[in-house]
Amino acid sequence: VADALSSARSRSLNVAIIAVLVLALLSSLLSSGFTCTNAVSNPYQTFLGPVGVYTWNSVCGVLILIAMILFPVNVQGNSLSEELAHGCSTSLQTRLGSKHSYGYSYWIMLLVIVLNTASLIIIYFYDHASYSKKKEQERPTENAPKDVILF
Repeated sequence: VADALSSARSRSLNVAIIAVLVLALLSSLLSSGFTCTNAVSNPYQTFLGPVGVYTWNSVCGVLILIAMILFPVNVQGNSLSEELAHGCSTSLQTRLGSKHSYGYSYWIMLLVIVLNTASLIIIYFYDHASYSKKKEQERPTENAPKDVILF
């Protein structure tokens, strides 16, 4: 009974991890769509503008982080590596210890988080630079003498 409960819990965690990754992929696609829309058009601070890109990049990063936490918890908590080793082993040797190692597909998710953070930083600095440029263009009219403004 305990083995069946552990197996069911492991299966449900696997389904949850896959669902979180699918949601992260969808939010990444939305972010890419908003970025392409912003490259072609000039939205004004709406949800389709930088706010939308901030939102969907943040959602994607948080979901990837959740998946990166849930996966090792599932593997180590339910001893999935040992179960896989026992299923593949032909001999009846007992394992004295096990070591979990994660492949490239796991560590690529860390790269996704880094790239999402980098794009958020780039958008923030670009948005801040354009705001500063607008303020600089407004400044000369405030300090100009009144006779120059009349012309």
